[in-house]
Parts: sequence; structure tokens; C-alpha cells
Amino acid sequence: MRVLQLGVGSVGEVTARTLASEPEITKVVLADIDAQRPAAVAGKLPAGKAETLRLDVRDTPALTKALAGVDLVVNAVIPELNLGIMAACLETGTNYLDMAAAGPRDVVGTADVDEELALDADFKKKGLTALVFFGIDPGGSDVFARSLYDQFDTVETLTILDGDNSCVDGVNYAPSFSPSTMVEECLILPPYAFENGELIRRRPLSTSLEFTFPDPVGRLKVWNVDHEESQLMGRFLAGKGLKKGNFFIALDQSWVDLLLTWRKLGFDHNKEIEFAGCTFRPLDLLVSRLPKSIDLIGKMHGSVCVGALAEGTIGGKRVRRFMYQITSHDQAYEKYGVQGTGLQTGVPAACAGIMLAKGLVKEKGVLAPEQIDPQPFLDLMTTHGTPWAVTDLPPDEALPI
Repeated sequence: MRVLQLGVGSVGEVTARTLASEPEITKVVLADIDAQRPAAVAGKLPAGKAETLRLDVRDTPALTKALAGVDLVVNAVIPELNLGIMAACLETGTNYLDMAAAGPRDVVGTADVDEELALDADFKKKGLTALVFFGIDPGGSDVFARSLYDQFDTVETLTILDGDNSCVDGVNYAPSFSPSTMVEECLILPPYAFENGELIRRRPLSTSLEFTFPDPVGRLKVWNVDHEESQLMGRFLAGKGLKKGNFFIALDQSWVDLLLTWRKLGFDHNKEIEFAGCTFRPLDLLVSRLPKSIDLIGKMHGSVCVGALAEGTIGGKRVRRFMYQITSHDQAYEKYGVQGTGLQTGVPAACAGIMLAKGLVKEKGVLAPEQIDPQPFLDLMTTHGTPWAVTDLPPDEALPI
């Protein structure tokens, strides 16, 4: 299988290196708008498996040309570009994989989960497969939820929990992934939640709780922010009595205070404003003061845990089971030269691509993580350095949501 890797940042590097380690992947074309990144990563792939290409994916003719002879495109660029890349794949007959959605359109003007899933019939008609939202969260987290769903007789709640206890050398505010995405999710987008059979939206930064993650992460305050899982779990895993589906991520209190102050100033949007004869977006101003995730490589210390908590019954007994993956930022740097979130996100994406290459995903159309067989995916996660674990929590300590 010939793969075109779009975007060769930290996540794209991990995905490319993981894919190239499998014999079914014969070539990985490393494509990035920055010509230096593909060249830097090419030497880390097995001999003869790498090609490099400078490419701006917004240039549709150039993207279409790059897709010629490609079996799978792995999209590791910003989610706002997903629909254009999917359209190019439909035109050229190329299978597709991405790691997250953008949107929602009614708030930020870019495609949400539903718009990608709506292309299902188009991909089926072309005999193609599109694996969408396959990072760690969304992605691995959804596969954990699906695996737990299969184990339970009834499932009342599914909660995705993301906790990072890291500190960063010389930095006050340090998002571990795209700063613009982080600000949008936490401040601008009203988070979706699944409640009693329907999707609702909450006010950003209005709902929080404390959760004790497995060692070495520990107890952290987590906040409900907008994320794909609430929509996906409510759509695909509601058949056993699901009443609640939520996503929570740990946020430093100083970061929360900054965002709430930004909101008090009326800057909780992505629209342009005028000041002193200039036009700018408050979002861009705030993001400009934050470090890029790639600049944090080697400076983050600690661990990040992403998991799914299922609450329901097995054999008539109440069970609360947490399935999770923990990655050490320090170990990720030692092994791959990236920070932990890059490793933890890139490997699951590659696992989805490997499943397609090995024929373990035969379905055509647009597939979310909840729709694939979880066990081969989980096995590949362990094989490629992101092992997962499961623990049962006290059955009488439901989350206060």
C-alpha cells in the first residue's frame, strides 16, 4: 500500500514512522508545506520507504496530482481542511483517514462531525473507505468506549476523560496540541453532551469535576469541553440504555482563569474586530502568545492519560470500568523525539491505517471509531508502543454530572 502523509509535524511523524514499520506499507510520501520537515523525517523511516514532497493542501490541483497512485491519504493537517481533502479523495479514488473534526459550522463556520459522516454514501459508491476521527481522543478513546460497550449488558453512561499532569520548562501556558484548537474547544464552542437520548449544548467552561486517574497521573480537575466523542457515542453506542455521554479534559486553573477573563472582555468568539485602525480576531491574538506544540518537544515532563469510563451492569451487577492509555512525555521524547501527545495521537491513527492495509477493515463508506472491530485495533496499539489497561472502579461512586 502506498500512503500519502499530509502534514509531518509531531503527530504526522509518529504516524508515518509507525505505518512504515509494517510490511504491507510499501511507501510513505511525506508531504508538508514546510519542505524541511519531510526531509528531516524521511531518514527515520526504513530504507527505501520514504518519499518527500512540498505540498500546500489548499492547492487543489497540486493535491489531486499528489494523490495519483496513492492507496491511502493520512490527513494530519488542521481539521478545517478535511472536507476539501475528502473531496479530492473521492475524485481520485483514494482511501482516507483523519484524526479529528472541525466545526461546528454554526459557531466557527467549519465542518463538524455530521458533515464528514454525511459523505458515507459517496465513499460507498466509489468503493472507498474513509476512517474519520482516529487520533487518541477522538479515536482511541472511542474504541475504548466501544470495547467496554461490548462487555456490558447495559450501559448508562460513557465518559471520556483526558488528564495530563505535565509541567513545561520555562512556559506559563502550554497547550499540548494545536493552540487554536485548544482555545476554540475550551472557550468558543458550546460543548455537546448526550443526555436522555438527545444532544444538548452547555456553556463553555460551565461544568467541571475531579477525577483520580491511574498512577502516575493522579487526581485532576477536569472540564467539559467540546469534543467529537459526545456526538459519536450518542450516535453509535446508545443501544444498551445510554443516558449520558460526555467528554472532560484536565485544565490548569490559571488557564481557566485566563479564558474566563477573555470571555468577560467579550473575546469568546472567532469574529474579526477593529482596533486602532487594525482588524484582527481575538482568537488569533491569544494564540499568538502561546507556544506551538512542536516547540514544546523535550520541555514537557509528566504523563497524559486518555480513557473511557463505562457505567452500567454486567450479569445484573453494577460495574464502573475504566479503559485507558497512559503516555509519558519524557519517554515519548526519548523514543521518538516528540512530546507525549504527539506519540499518543499518532500511533492510534497509524493503527487504523494498518488495519486497512491488512484487510482488517473491509467495510466501505465513512467509518467512525465506534464502527470498527476494537480488538485488532487494541492489539496494534500495544504492538506499536501505546499499551492500554483496564481497571474497575468502586461501583457506588458515580461521577457528579
